[in-house]
This record gives sequence, C-alpha cells and structure tokens, in this order.
Amino acid sequence: MSKFTDKEIFDLLKDSIARKFLQENSAQSPNISDWRGLDISNFQEDLLQKTKSSVSEKWFYTYFKTEFKKLPRIDMLNLLAQYCGYRNWAQFVHKKEVEFFNKPEKPKAEIILADTLPQKISPTEKKENIGLPLIENKPKKEVILVPDTEKVNEQKEEKKKQKKWIAIGAGLVLLLGSVIFGMYKAFFTDKTYEFCFIDSDRVAPIKTPIEVTIFREGFTPLVLNTTSGCVMFESPRDTLKMAVSSPYHKVDTLRINLNNYRETERIVLNPDDYKVMLHYYSHSAKNLKERIKKLNQMIDDNALIYQVYDNDVFGVEILSKQQYINLMTLPTSTLKNYTLIESERNKQGKIVKLKFKIQQDETELP
Repeated sequence: MSKFTDKEIFDLLKDSIARKFLQENSAQSPNISDWRGLDISNFQEDLLQKTKSSVSEKWFYTYFKTEFKKLPRIDMLNLLAQYCGYRNWAQFVHKKEVEFFNKPEKPKAEIILADTLPQKISPTEKKENIGLPLIENKPKKEVILVPDTEKVNEQKEEKKKQKKWIAIGAGLVLLLGSVIFGMYKAFFTDKTYEFCFIDSDRVAPIKTPIEVTIFREGFTPLVLNTTSGCVMFESPRDTLKMAVSSPYHKVDTLRINLNNYRETERIVLNPDDYKVMLHYYSHSAKNLKERIKKLNQMIDDNALIYQVYDNDVFGVEILSKQQYINLMTLPTSTLKNYTLIESERNKQGKIVKLKFKIQQDETELP
C-alpha cells in the first residue's frame, strides 16, 4: 500500500488542524470532532486570522463532526492545508506520503532560480554577435545603431512609467470606492440574520421555549424568545456573543463571526439529560410508585421549589419537596400542561432549585 484512502488522508488533515490550533489556543479535547460551541468559534477566528478566510459552523459539523462521506471541495482543502503550514492540499498529501510510505521528495520548481538556467540567445543576438567584427571595422554603422538603442530604451522606460501611474490611479480609485462602500455599509445598512436551533439527540428543531440573549457592546443585551425554534435579528457588527437557554437543554454561550453566515444557519444544542428526566417523571411516567421513587431520588430534601401562576393575584408559590411530589402524582389532566422553567443541581447531582408552571387551559379561564 503506497497511497492513502480519502478517509485516511482527511483524518490526518483533521489531526494536523487540531495540533496547529492547540499551539496557540485551548480546547476541551485534542480531538477536533469533539469540539463544540466556543471551541468552534475560536477555531473560526484563528483560521480567519491566519488565512483571511474561514468556514461556517454548518460546514464544521458536516465534515468534522459527522461520519466521513467524501472530501470537501479542493478550495476548502487548500485553505485548511495552508492553515497547517503547507502551500496547498497537494503538498500536504505528498508530505504525508513521504512521511508514511517513504516516497521520494518531488523537486520544488519554485526553488530553481531564473539565473541558474542556461541563457538562450535569440536569432537577432546571434546575428549581432556574428556581425561584431564588421561593426568594429566600420565605425559609421556603430554610430547609427547607438541612437536607435537609446531611443528604444527611452520608449520602454516611458511605457513603464505610464503603466506605473495607471496602476497607482486604479489602486487609488479602488481604495476610495472600498472606503465609501464600507462607510455606507457601516452607517446605513444592518444585515438581518436568522438562526435555528436543533436538538443534537433528535436532530430536529427545538419546539420548547428558547431564550436567546445577544450581548451588544455599548448597549443593553437584546433578549429574544421563541417557541418556533428560530430567531431573527439585525446587527451592524461582524461578531457578537450569544447566550442560548432552553428548559430542557444545556445553557450554551457562543461567540459568532457573522461573516460566515449568509443564509439561515443551524445551531445545535445538547439536551440536559437530568432536566429531561425530571420532566418525564413529573409529567409522563405512568407507574405511580416509580414516579414517586424517582422524584424523591432526584430532588434534594431542602430544595427551593417555585410554582409560577398565570394569575397575577397569586404570582409565585413556594412548595416543599413533598408538596411538589404530591402535586406531580395526582391523577389529574392538568399535568399535561406542565412546563419546566429552570432547575439547578448541587455537586451530588440533586436538584436544589426548581421553577415550573402549569399552563391554564383556555377552557378553564374565567
């Protein structure tokens, strides 16, 4: 065997990318496939700084966090190879083949300098060399040739100057146009961005309430709530910090480079297994004894438990652990409207704070 499969060489590229990133940064795992959230955002910024280009979070999940299907486009492979210190993808593959299969090094064409190559003599130069003795014997011909050569040189020099000024003028025009466009873009237009949130276990849109907090420099945070799984907002800046929370998912704080997003982008949230279990045993478990046993195991004896009411008169009621378990084990249809708002656990994994609401049906409203 003297050649890598596509999967083998791409795995080597992923390993090289991780080692390059970890030289100046930190991540929760040396394996790039385990990165998420802040690790991915930091990698995007590092890639942008080193190559002037980057990849979207969607691209990252498609090629780095899912099972290998095929190699990315060659322009993306070249970009990632350059990030690792190679000229392009072809050089990366060749270096790895040399390293693993002892293949001979290919000659570097760019190392061969122009002045080491034999000089080719043009037919005109040959004729001039052949005729040199005649020119020496006939000085009148030399006098005639010298002015012509000087004139040609002057014309070449003049053309060089013209091209130089044309290039400078074109550069100034482009620079001025870029500045004007940048100022217009910065002061008069705000781009609209849309993000949709996906459950990592079910690979499906999240339909439970989601709260998105966008931190804006110099302004109060923008808080967005959605039950559709997607949010839209405008931003004049290219980067922002976003905190995402959901009753049944882990809180995640993301640092996002908006230059990578042109269409609706998906953000994957990891479910909080403990919250999901609490919801299940407070809402769905059919075996009454099992429900009481599990709730008793999960909740600390001194837990603070709040029931939030839609009715403004009552507001919030504090329940004891036993009162909560009794409420959750009553044979009533109202538990189908149970909603977990938030919960906190101690180091032993037991719930020490719990806030929930039982939504009132429209038919029960006064």
